Amino acid sequence: MDPWLYIVLLGAVVIVFGFIQPRKHAPAEGNLAVRNMETALETFMENMEADNRDMVNLVAKVQQEHKSQAMLREERIDQLEKRCAELEQSLLESNKQTPAARSDSFSSPEPLPIIAEAPEAVLEVQSDISVQDTPPTIRARYSELFELYDNGKSVEAIAKKLNLNKGEVQLILQLSKQEETNTR
Repeated sequence: MDPWLYIVLLGAVVIVFGFIQPRKHAPAEGNLAVRNMETALETFMENMEADNRDMVNLVAKVQQEHKSQAMLREERIDQLEKRCAELEQSLLESNKQTPAARSDSFSSPEPLPIIAEAPEAVLEVQSDISVQDTPPTIRARYSELFELYDNGKSVEAIAKKLNLNKGEVQLILQLSKQEETNTR
């Protein structure tokens, strides 16, 4: 055989050996990375399963608490309904007794005296009654509020000063205006 044939054969063996050698080391490094990845995924899945179990237990516990609270509320509602029925019954019974008591208390054995001699006295009493029947005006009842309002204070300032809500102050002012237009 010629020497050049030995060189070609030796070169072919080196080339084949070169291709084979890196393939053996590369899959080993790849296998290590795959194994590490599989281990990490398994650990992650185990943690997720544990978290899921904890979540399921927590949801079951919350549902149980909700059911027990609902049962307590139902019992309380039943008690209140029974109590309400008892109170209605006692009210009905007291109303049945009250008209009889009223009729007994209003029936007087002596007739009331008739006043025919003093018509002026009757007119005075009637005028006193008509004066007392008219309620005081809104301005009279809430004089401090209207004093502040007439001095130019805002609704907010009046509400703070008198410890009222803004809506109450506005309502009183509107009712006063309406009362003034009705009396004119």
